[in-house]
Amino acid sequence: MKRLLILFFMLSFAVFSYATTIYDIQYTTEAGPDGYYPSPLDGEEVTVTGIVTGANYNNNNPFFMSDPGGGPWHGIYVYQFDTTVALGDEVEVTGTVSEYYGLTELGYATVTVLSSGNPVPEPMDVSTMNLVVAAQAEQYEGCLVRVTDVEVVEAQNSYGEWYVDDGSLECQVDDGFFYLDSVTPPIEITVGMEWASITGCVDFSYDEYAINPRTPDDLVAPSASDDTTIPDQPLTLSNYPNPFNPETTITYELRESDNVELVIYGINGQKIKTLVKEKKPSGRHIIMWNGTDENDVKVTSGIYFYKLTSNAGFSVSKKMILLK
Repeated sequence: MKRLLILFFMLSFAVFSYATTIYDIQYTTEAGPDGYYPSPLDGEEVTVTGIVTGANYNNNNPFFMSDPGGGPWHGIYVYQFDTTVALGDEVEVTGTVSEYYGLTELGYATVTVLSSGNPVPEPMDVSTMNLVVAAQAEQYEGCLVRVTDVEVVEAQNSYGEWYVDDGSLECQVDDGFFYLDSVTPPIEITVGMEWASITGCVDFSYDEYAINPRTPDDLVAPSASDDTTIPDQPLTLSNYPNPFNPETTITYELRESDNVELVIYGINGQKIKTLVKEKKPSGRHIIMWNGTDENDVKVTSGIYFYKLTSNAGFSVSKKMILLK
């Protein structure tokens, strides 16, 4: 009998020790053929527990959850419709790990609410660039994050997507939890609008990561006491047309003469082509990009970024789309 008890406790300890965590599902350093990062447990049925960090996604029961301590690789999206959960619920989820067009999720899951009112892990402070380049952004997929001191660089489109930039690279903000025009008062996004912070859960769709604010409280405007005076920008950057095929004209303006570098990058942060690397006088400059790399080989269609950097330490980045 004693041996049976010892064996029972040993087996129980082994099961507890090797219980699957969200981190086990998400963590990987192996990129797939599309440049994104599928779960090492893709296709396996798992059971995990965690804390709900975002509820009522897509105005229904899907939600985001996190390991209790939070952190990179510790968040995931749960696709289910049967159980209503709330922020701070501790839940046990059983489902199949799947890659829905690149978004790692627990699909068609069964959910049990274990307790409510638990502390929600603090959002992680990230730069907007951290949510663009896949090698950096994948660790935040499914997680609760926050960007600070950002400016709107693209207004909301017909899909509810808009873009902000903290000076590193623009990233997408989406309306997965609520529509901006459905709240009182409605929130209208305009280019040049500033936000002290934007908090939300990170999803992935159509080759882009996005922050999804959970409520209007996740959108924090600068306080009245903040200095909202915008200094003259030392660098400006744009391109037209965008989207484009087969070429686009990039226009940049320098307030002062300086050594500058204008570089094209791919969606994963790889350098595609250096268009300018020399000293330029102040004023407006124009250069054309014909969609080729350093070897003058045509690149594939998709999202690209162009970044202008000055020797004085200023930089500005923009996004463009090559169609074919």
